[in-house]
Amino acid sequence: MKKVLVTVKGIQKNDQNEQGIIELVTEGKFLRKGDNYYIKYDESEISGMDGTTTTLKVSDDVITLIRFGSNQAKMIFKKDKRYQLDYITPYGKVLLGIKPYKLFVNMNENGGELEIKYNLDLNKEIVSNNELHLTVREVNNG
Repeated sequence: MKKVLVTVKGIQKNDQNEQGIIELVTEGKFLRKGDNYYIKYDESEISGMDGTTTTLKVSDDVITLIRFGSNQAKMIFKKDKRYQLDYITPYGKVLLGIKPYKLFVNMNENGGELEIKYNLDLNKEIVSNNELHLTVREVNNG
């Protein structure tokens, strides 16, 4: 895995149209294996998930996000397919549903970007509209 700079921007809008934005720039690791790209980075206090490591497995039409640590989750993003998951937080377990309506992947062995737009639901009631923008850039060691 090579060292990279990972920029993450998350946007969340609730049903009252209130918006929250989280931005994180951190060092991470990046690897291409077969047709998949792997991005791994540590969350921080800014994201509210200090002590959590996030790994993304990226292909052209499916993005899998796995979190280990203080927050644990496995989220599968495939356009127009709803996925249900147990989201484990320090405060307990929550049953969530995610349904992406936009997946954009532009990656190569040097890095790239991805964008996911999805609805988040609790008991099949949409609670927020979310966007995740992520870029990966090689760290120059010179």
